[in-house]
Amino acid sequence: MGRALEESDDPDERVGSAGIVEKRFWTLGTEADPFLLDNRQTLAPITVAYETYGTLNAARDNVILVQHGLTGSSHAAGKYAPENRSVGYWDSLIGPGKVFDTDRFFVVAVNSLGGCRGTTGPSSIDPRTGRPYGLTFPIITIRDMVRLQERFLRECLGIERLRLVTGGSMGGMQALEWAVTFADRTDAVLPIATTPRLSARGIAFNEIARRAICLDPKWRNGEYYDHPEGGPDAGLALARMVGTITYLSDPIMERMFGRTPAAQTSALERDLHARFDVERYLHEEGEALVRRFDANSYLYLTKAVDLHDISRDYPTMEAALARITARIFFISISSDDLFPPHETEAAVAVLRRLGKAVEYHCLDSVYGHDGFLVEQARLRPLIRAFLRSPD
Repeated sequence: MGRALEESDDPDERVGSAGIVEKRFWTLGTEADPFLLDNRQTLAPITVAYETYGTLNAARDNVILVQHGLTGSSHAAGKYAPENRSVGYWDSLIGPGKVFDTDRFFVVAVNSLGGCRGTTGPSSIDPRTGRPYGLTFPIITIRDMVRLQERFLRECLGIERLRLVTGGSMGGMQALEWAVTFADRTDAVLPIATTPRLSARGIAFNEIARRAICLDPKWRNGEYYDHPEGGPDAGLALARMVGTITYLSDPIMERMFGRTPAAQTSALERDLHARFDVERYLHEEGEALVRRFDANSYLYLTKAVDLHDISRDYPTMEAALARITARIFFISISSDDLFPPHETEAAVAVLRRLGKAVEYHCLDSVYGHDGFLVEQARLRPLIRAFLRSPD
């Protein structure tokens, strides 16, 4: 079993910022020594983008690994420059005196393989051709992401063991995969708003999103990077609109938008393109993703989420979960339709039957799947209690 994590006695009394942070890069693999993927294809070289917060101790045993969601990045806390208005996605959790106290812990955030926020993905340059990979990029899995992270931590930072691995959504899938694949190197795991494998409903929504991209004429079978007319912005925006609907619950959409029109009601009755507030919001979400994300990466990462199943290569789900030796705390969101609580609870029941050190909490929230990002104030005491609990 892993050791209990320590934290400040009164974290709320001493809260600081992670401050100015830097995105760093590390490259592994050569043509002679490539990274072997689950599907037996190879990839090299691979660049990994990452950020760190706090100080690695002499024993190298105070490490917390933080994983991001589908369109996230390694920017989990702090700012890149003082004038930046935005901070990392879990800034309220990471920093001096916060839940993941950087006065005590060395927090590492890694950008996932296949993305477009610094780590190698389909928009990266293929050294064999000098052009972006596009659809020649190999299919990847959540397990590939985790195995790459293990090599990065070990070979780049000299880290052999993790005090805690945590993340929400796709990040939670990676956290759980760490507990299974590297059971002997993981002390504690905190998967949030996730399940051991995606449901058929979740796969269905991802397929609709992918089709939205692929049916955009500007997608051009993934070969759009150097085209003067640009890429499949409309398709990617529509994919994000589909995803956004799965991230929000019906109650919160009613609370946020209801049937409120963006303009006068009479305009809705006279103009086909006049929008309700919820329509405007979906379009804004789509346009925002287009400015920061690559369409091919969206295809590859959603496929990786669909393919994920921690029982793959094991006789049963129970056999996979039986490998876990870490303390584990699942947090689900009551209104999460994408990763519904009953699926998490099924995994918890198996772990309890196996006698594993598992805790579970279903956060009562109207925010749906987005609760793992929105409800940070309510997550803090839950996480804090888990960090303080004994083995």
